[in-house]
Amino acid sequence: MPGRFDPAFFIPALMKEKFYQILQSNKWSGKRIVVGVSGGADSMVLAHLLHVCGSELVIAHCNFGLRGAESDQDETMVQDWARSRQIPFHSVRFSTREVLNEKGGNLQETARNLRYDWFQQLKAQLGFDYIATAHHVQDSVETMLINFFKGTGIAGLHGIMAEQDSGIIRPLLSFYKEEILNWAAENNLPWREDSSNRKNDYTRNAVRNKLLPVVSEIFPGAVQHLAANIQRMQEVEVLYRQAVTKQTARLIEQRGASWYLPVKKWKHVQPLGTLLWETLRPFGFTHRQLPDLIRLLDAETGRFIQSATHQALRNRDFIVVSVAATTKSDFIMIHEGTDQVEAPGCALEIRYREPNASPDWRKAEKEEFFLDADRLQFPLILRPWRTGDYFYPFGMQMKKKKVSRFLISEKVSLQDKRNIWVLESDKRLIGVLGMRADERFKITEKTKKICYIKFREKEDSQPGL
Repeated sequence: MPGRFDPAFFIPALMKEKFYQILQSNKWSGKRIVVGVSGGADSMVLAHLLHVCGSELVIAHCNFGLRGAESDQDETMVQDWARSRQIPFHSVRFSTREVLNEKGGNLQETARNLRYDWFQQLKAQLGFDYIATAHHVQDSVETMLINFFKGTGIAGLHGIMAEQDSGIIRPLLSFYKEEILNWAAENNLPWREDSSNRKNDYTRNAVRNKLLPVVSEIFPGAVQHLAANIQRMQEVEVLYRQAVTKQTARLIEQRGASWYLPVKKWKHVQPLGTLLWETLRPFGFTHRQLPDLIRLLDAETGRFIQSATHQALRNRDFIVVSVAATTKSDFIMIHEGTDQVEAPGCALEIRYREPNASPDWRKAEKEEFFLDADRLQFPLILRPWRTGDYFYPFGMQMKKKKVSRFLISEKVSLQDKRNIWVLESDKRLIGVLGMRADERFKITEKTKKICYIKFREKEDSQPGL
């Protein structure tokens, strides 16, 4: 490859010296390292360099069983090499396709998760310091391009990081593929080519085998230039993070287990998309959800967007971000089909019944709601009552009443008011839990299905902020 590295001037001693300096400068020297070795040239060179530089290491090999005898031959080769140098060898076999069929997802992601989970288990079991993988310059460039085309934002443009908080290090990240192959040849290292690397149905393989060769033909030295840009982007990201942190500090506030974004302030923010994305990204929201998140600023109370872990709910003058379906959230979304809900200070049991199979709803206890299921609009919202809430108490002939006045009339003490929960459907209160349902959801002769909700108080934290 033309550019920064010329194989004609490859000097093995200099590569070893550079590698040793990388270990020293990153304070990886003298540490105990679990080395992920697949049997390819990259991982074999990594293991060899760590060994000749005096690192204490163990070899960790994953057999995913995806290539039959070829996978077994990879394992045998790595094991023989490790034993010939008296390096401890550990291996594991996965039923990868069975895991994929059971949990879903894609094959590459499944294999990656299995691999890194096992590496972490092995590291903890042995009491080692780091996990080392053999990613190099081209791997980082490929990652940067994949992230760029996926639209992951500035964080995706720094490529692969040399060290992660999870204890994963990449000592070869400053080396080019050609340097690695030359080291393997100079030191007579055995290695095997994974036949699946030639298949372009994987995104990374397509970038490596199809996209980069075309780009390099148009722009000679493109890989080297992109690698230099990655270094610049890592430095730019530091400044970017500082600016984002300063801007968003006044735009999000934690209250209890939830985070509040004041809508009026956010409507004057510039650049809105960037700052909203960076603020909500840590809660699991994706870049594709950004347009919907922006629309929440003009949405009605009760509208929400949900990530894999959190929900962003428009509630009056705020967007409230809380953990989805958790007892630690100030607002809990109840989706259709849910039968048990736990919240600070209370629990709900939800059942559905046919009218002719239900007990007499007219004799219901205060803790029981018998509702017309067809009048409910999911998801329901379980939350503490707030000043300004109102409803139409059952038995009062559709007379509107503020919850605050209702609690006074029921002689609820100031202390007990802090423990009151309400249930909401499409911005309408279904009722004050443990006290009174709303007339608008009552059972009539036209009711076809009854939703039965039983409220139970618990001895734990209060619902209020």
